[in-house]
Amino acid sequence: MAQITLKHLVIAPLNTETDGAEPTYGNGMKVGHLMQANISWNRGNVRLDGDDHLVDRDNSITSGTLTINTTYMDRAARSALLDYRTAGASTGEYILGGKGSPYVGTGYVWKDNLEATKPFKAYWYYKVQYGLNEEMKTKGESTEYGTPSIEGEVMGVLPDASMETGFRKESDFATEAEAIAWVDALGHVTP
Repeated sequence: MAQITLKHLVIAPLNTETDGAEPTYGNGMKVGHLMQANISWNRGNVRLDGDDHLVDRDNSITSGTLTINTTYMDRAARSALLDYRTAGASTGEYILGGKGSPYVGTGYVWKDNLEATKPFKAYWYYKVQYGLNEEMKTKGESTEYGTPSIEGEVMGVLPDASMETGFRKESDFATEAEAIAWVDALGHVTP
């Protein structure tokens, strides 16, 4: 894969999750400018040994960790991703609570430069619960940009009649605009 483009991070609150049907989402939003997206899949890795050798193995995905780095995350995005609440209507103060972050759908677009017909790829993770990692530094002798990073647990859902677990939906497109429209439609983002 010769990936040269990564953009258009969208999140949307998970409204309903019904076994055998795709989850539904509330109105979503585009978040910052996407810099990096890393997925690390966790696997079952269960072995069945017999007669002193490996007979079978379950290597199925059990969950994933999605790490996203953006140029900026505004208050609305932080509130949608984390347990933020207002401290007072007129004070402009917010409290980061401890009850747990909400579940959200997450999508983005990337381009495979070696794919000729449909190079634009769009991903949608059905159910993710994020936490914020903060790292702050002073300027020092040279300017160094600090950007927000969020890490989320990717959970499985039962998105169709097969009743088999699904973690991510993806599709390929000929144009970037089509890929962005697909992600926006899943996340209920209005341009």
